[in-house]
Amino acid sequence: MADLIRDHDWSDGLGPVEVWPSSLRSALSICLSSTFPTAIYWGPELRLLYNDSWAPIPGERHPDALGRPASEVWADIWDVVGPQLDEVMTTGKGISTYDQMLPMVRAGVQTETYWNYSFTAIRDEYGAIVGIFNQGNETTAAVLARRQAQQEISRLGRMFAQTPAAIAILEGPTHVFTLVNAAYELLVQRSGLVGKTVAEALPEVQDQGFIDLLDTVYTSAEPYIGRAVPIDFILAGGQVEQKHVDFVFQPMINAEGETLGIFVQATDVSEVATAMAALRESEERFEAIVNSIDQMIWSTTPDGHHDYFNQRWYQYTGLNEGETNGLAWDNPFHPDDRAHAWQVWQHSLATGEPYHVEYRLRHHSGEYRWVIGRAQCVRDEEARIIRWYGTCTDIHDLKLAEEARQLLLRELNHRVKNLFSITSGMINMTARTAVTVPAMAETLQGRLRALAKAHELVQPAISAGPQAPETGSLRSLIEDILSPHVEDCSRVSLSGPPVEIGLKASTSLALIFHELATNAAKYGAFAGAEGKLNVRWAIIDQNLYLDWSEALIGRQISAPSSLGFGSKLARTSATQQLGGEIAFNWAPDGLQINMRVAENRLDR
Repeated sequence: MADLIRDHDWSDGLGPVEVWPSSLRSALSICLSSTFPTAIYWGPELRLLYNDSWAPIPGERHPDALGRPASEVWADIWDVVGPQLDEVMTTGKGISTYDQMLPMVRAGVQTETYWNYSFTAIRDEYGAIVGIFNQGNETTAAVLARRQAQQEISRLGRMFAQTPAAIAILEGPTHVFTLVNAAYELLVQRSGLVGKTVAEALPEVQDQGFIDLLDTVYTSAEPYIGRAVPIDFILAGGQVEQKHVDFVFQPMINAEGETLGIFVQATDVSEVATAMAALRESEERFEAIVNSIDQMIWSTTPDGHHDYFNQRWYQYTGLNEGETNGLAWDNPFHPDDRAHAWQVWQHSLATGEPYHVEYRLRHHSGEYRWVIGRAQCVRDEEARIIRWYGTCTDIHDLKLAEEARQLLLRELNHRVKNLFSITSGMINMTARTAVTVPAMAETLQGRLRALAKAHELVQPAISAGPQAPETGSLRSLIEDILSPHVEDCSRVSLSGPPVEIGLKASTSLALIFHELATNAAKYGAFAGAEGKLNVRWAIIDQNLYLDWSEALIGRQISAPSSLGFGSKLARTSATQQLGGEIAFNWAPDGLQINMRVAENRLDR
């Protein structure tokens, strides 16, 4: 730039270099010697001189910008810098600005740019303002990066705000809250956390070891996962509430491997923990019940692996606990009976049919005594076997005393029925998918009653013999499912042609109608005194079309925020078991349901 300045024709501006005033020469010397981008605006027209570091700033205007008035060089941004330069020339007060947006024209396109720069008055030997000393640099990349980062933070904030899990971001070694969603505030029962350290915002967790845990995660850069950890929170008024929380402390690492903060995700599992405690208590009660029964009880996994025997089994056989687990269950069988018992058991495993066999079992006295082994599988909602439950009953005396056989068998049947009632109770107690155990028990018992009703409808056909078709009436099925929920028959209208349905179709439809009837009793047409239900069906194009229409009187309903388990079960039964579809429309004046079932699925 020194060469360009010496070789420049200054006849139309500042005049020959040799006659420039000493104040300009001094300022220019400083400018050219500086490694920082520096420029000089001189004289009334603010003629431009600059150093090599400043030369890239005007871009394609360099080197033509040299010696030209500032208003010409910076015509595109003159409305911003013009008043600033004029103020310095008039008042002599310097100006500094940071991240100033200047809409520069680059390559013919107006571009949003940002700058840090200063304007300082240059005075001559008499104190008069004769020019402006300018230093600065472009900050566009940094400003846009910060903007993008802030937008990303805002985006994440909106996303986290909608997340049901409690989420927070902690920064620095003191764990300062920089982001907290509503679920987190609900979990800790306070707001206004951002900007505070964890110790300041939640002082009660310090004595519980959580600050030390955060310190460890921060320094080690290793995540920590907690499961159902009890935490005492202090509520307004000084009350203490204990919650059980699943949480993750995940360190946030930058590209250099440094820990910047900790990402926190937490879920309140207090209800689950309470349910699990109740479940354990229920299982303990179950153990007490099954061990008080004068029968041997056992269970297996779906593949037949024996993994449970009650104490009566070990007392009877004299074996040690676990000695007959797995495939060793038939070791105490009489050698002559093992092959037959194994064959019957394998058939049940392959078909799901009940297991029933008589064999001799070695008593703890060493005597082989006759027993009856029975087992029945339990299936999930998709008809998959999930467990086998069985019993062994001593019938040795019956074998020896035939005249008492019938009386004892009746008693055995009665006791086996009682046993499988207990088995049904165990299903309720071991169910882990419901929010609470009682809720699961109520739901499951209702569905079992619906299934029993469906089987009762086809019982006459089954009793008629193996060749009789196993069918029942659709109308009868609906009437029987609705009967516990409505006393006034005028509130229910059923219309449609006669439709016969088979055992499997009855099972699936019974589950669906049970769910719909239960919901109608809780929230819909049967929840009020005057609501009505209209069910219509027809066979069209090899499909059964059924419309379930509820009419509410004097009140309205609203659609649920999410699909409940019963609705999901109804949808699964309609689509997977019946080859059709089901649609729910929660109109304000009553639920409308449209269901289609493939006709060829009805006779199964």
